[in-house]
Amino acid sequence: MKSIELFAGAGGLALGLHNAGFRASSVFEWDRYCCDTTRENKERGVRTVKGWNVVEADVRSVDFSAFEDKVRLVSGGPPCQPFSLGGKHAAYDDHRDMFPQAIRAVREARPYAFIFENVKGLTRATFRNYFEYVRLQLEHPEITRRVDEDWTSHLARLEQHHTSGSREGLKGS
Repeated sequence: MKSIELFAGAGGLALGLHNAGFRASSVFEWDRYCCDTTRENKERGVRTVKGWNVVEADVRSVDFSAFEDKVRLVSGGPPCQPFSLGGKHAAYDDHRDMFPQAIRAVREARPYAFIFENVKGLTRATFRNYFEYVRLQLEHPEITRRVDEDWTSHLARLEQHHTSGSREGLKGS
């Protein structure tokens, strides 16, 4: 089963998913040193990473629709700093919040499943509404944010849709 990995770091999550039967066709990471580590593993013949296309890029510049109907899974670890116990706790106001990009990747690639890992801090009461916002966008990716709509208004529309009983989603039903 083919997959793509976002915010791959040195590929730990993709390696684990490989053991579960997924084969990452592309791994996306902006950090040069992480990409160098993965490329070095390829050069040294690490079989697990042999087929990986290492894309050193900011995911904001990637068109994930090219993966539609080609991957079963989108996975990754969006940066955790906006939600960590240490730091500024800026969440959705932090430029490092990549959940919107993770959600966009799911919308465009239309996989059968997705896995995103983050820090426990994301589930704190402070971020409850935003966590719900992320969850509902992933559950109802067909309800996209309108131009000039703030995330709280979009959350309200998602909640209304969610309670309406409609269950279309990515692959339909």
